[in-house]
Amino acid sequence: MYIYTNEAKKKKNKNIAKWTTIAAFAILIAGAVAAFSPKYITLSFIALILGFVLSQVSISFTSKWGREPSNDAIFNVKLKGLSDNFSIYHYMDPVDHLLVGTAGTFILMPYFQGGEIGYDETKQRWTQKKANFLMKLFGQESIGRPEQDCAASLAAVRDYFISKEIDFPEDKIHPLLVFINPQTKILEGQNFKYDTIPLGKLKETIRDYAKNDRLSPEFIDEITDKLPLDDIE
Repeated sequence: MYIYTNEAKKKKNKNIAKWTTIAAFAILIAGAVAAFSPKYITLSFIALILGFVLSQVSISFTSKWGREPSNDAIFNVKLKGLSDNFSIYHYMDPVDHLLVGTAGTFILMPYFQGGEIGYDETKQRWTQKKANFLMKLFGQESIGRPEQDCAASLAAVRDYFISKEIDFPEDKIHPLLVFINPQTKILEGQNFKYDTIPLGKLKETIRDYAKNDRLSPEFIDEITDKLPLDDIE
């Protein structure tokens, strides 16, 4: 498997995660200290609100960019052993992690949320049970709306392929929701709208797709020749 990573983008966003975390803590501490003086109570209130907002930005950036090992490193290890008919692109247009090969194109979407993950067909949304309540309250453990993320990523990849004059079969572009947390449980018997798997089944899932109507290596070579090596900063 060939690996291409936009290291400059990765480093830049990792630094943003670091400094927004420091700034959020500093503002929150300053606001808490100012609260002891009636003279600065208004400034304290403003600082606490600003610090909270900034902390949410920090959580988002840290979850995506500040974890160690990084998402790209995790995927590279788990996909080790795939043939040279596969290439993976990290932190480039149009999505953060794109795997292209004879099994199809896979949009790898990492999730760190814990608990039990299921799918409510009536409401057409993912469910999450037995997760840490406090972490969910502050946005660290809430699963959100993965179906919207998947739909947006699918549209982005399709549009990108069109812009590159790549005629890739749409039925072979697959979002994969990959849950990184080893304590997360994917409930059985769920009719997930998109593939929803634990990290340990990532390579197995790719190989399962490869068993059905594989694309030719020659076709994949034509595709990868048009893909975003020039997007590396």
